[in-house]
Amino acid sequence: MGFMSSIFRPSTYEDAGSFSSPGGWLVRAIGGSKTKSGTRVSEYNALQLPVVYACVNRIANPIARFPLAMYQSMEDGSRRRLTAEDHPFAAFLGLRPNQLMSSRTLRKTTQAHALLWGNGYQEIERNGRNQAVGLYPLLPDRTHPVRENGDHWFRTRIDGKQIDLDSGNVIHIMDQSQDGYVGISQIAMARQAIGWGLAMEEFGSKFFANDAKSGGFLMHPGKLSASAHQNLRGPNGEKKASPDNPASSLEKQSGLDNAHKIKVLEEGMKFIQTSIPPEDAQFLGSREFQIAEIARIYDVPLILLQSQEKQTSFGAGIEQLMIAFVRQTIDPWVNAWEEELNFKLFTDEEREKGYYVKFNMNALLRGDMKARADFYNKLFGVGGMSPNAILAKEDEDGIGPIGDFHFVPANFVTLQRATDPNYQPSGAKSADHTAAKPDATDLDEEDDSE
Repeated sequence: MGFMSSIFRPSTYEDAGSFSSPGGWLVRAIGGSKTKSGTRVSEYNALQLPVVYACVNRIANPIARFPLAMYQSMEDGSRRRLTAEDHPFAAFLGLRPNQLMSSRTLRKTTQAHALLWGNGYQEIERNGRNQAVGLYPLLPDRTHPVRENGDHWFRTRIDGKQIDLDSGNVIHIMDQSQDGYVGISQIAMARQAIGWGLAMEEFGSKFFANDAKSGGFLMHPGKLSASAHQNLRGPNGEKKASPDNPASSLEKQSGLDNAHKIKVLEEGMKFIQTSIPPEDAQFLGSREFQIAEIARIYDVPLILLQSQEKQTSFGAGIEQLMIAFVRQTIDPWVNAWEEELNFKLFTDEEREKGYYVKFNMNALLRGDMKARADFYNKLFGVGGMSPNAILAKEDEDGIGPIGDFHFVPANFVTLQRATDPNYQPSGAKSADHTAAKPDATDLDEEDDSE
């Protein structure tokens, strides 16, 4: 049976613009819900804020980069890597989980969904023996878990049609949750902070579009005539103020859309600056604060976002930050992936055989030659790795069967041997290869024979 041959056809990766989607299509169509800063925020336009894009990248890239493979636990405590002969998906999981995407693309897409919507979904394609042979992403804004009468499944929309999928056929990656079934959207929780960041982006852009000048009002001592009001129209003919309601000129000319523009109230034509210049409002400082605020949401160190505010970039400081980032940010996501894949990817029979998948996080060491050498040296010194195993991790050729031996220092002894020189493990022969000393009886017998 070919790789893509299956009695279960995979879902089509549908465009997110369909109005049949139940995931809040109207709100998405108008650019997301409005925040108190006046900007609209959704999981789509949040990526337009550079710090959000960077945070998603910093977390999704390692998840997509780590080598991912299938293994089998052996009775002696060792493991072996599965081949295509052992499992039909073993050769494709870390390479090409479906005909349309590489493993990196699929994992980064799903992880990005989990970092924006709080939920990342993949449909498992199975063959006639119920073995996994493919993984396909599902859109997070139109896929959700359903639990009714004790049953649990996932409901999605494909090409405008509602489709129910068995829970065992959907990989669900999420972080925090209120009910344990649906993840919390980071963007929804931080929409005000992100909205503030987007507002400052727009504010700064309009400030420079207006020749880097702050706005104000032109005051006139008299009252504008009807014809003067008629002249207060925009380039497309929209009216800026009403002759019957002069106060409406304030409403029509305020807000973020009119930031830095000159406002005209009544006749008098005296310019009065009304907005605070960016330098007085500590505009740059506020932008730095928003970077830190959003970085806290994703647990990403500022140094990884090219923000060096109040941080060291030398010596052990950055090294410890990177270790903390891997342990506290990347490792929990890797654990979520491994638990979900190991539970749903294999049949009961395959799990009984000891089949499992694992991310190789040691790939992070590849960028540091000294760290790699120290890592290999320590494992080699305690017999943990053979020379061939080390060469394989460095993508180098082995040195033949002799390279499969494991070595330990000759001067190492057990604690029992150190405290009792006559100690011998039960049933073991003497570790010394020298002949045992003869006793007096042996010597007498040797004399008699002579």
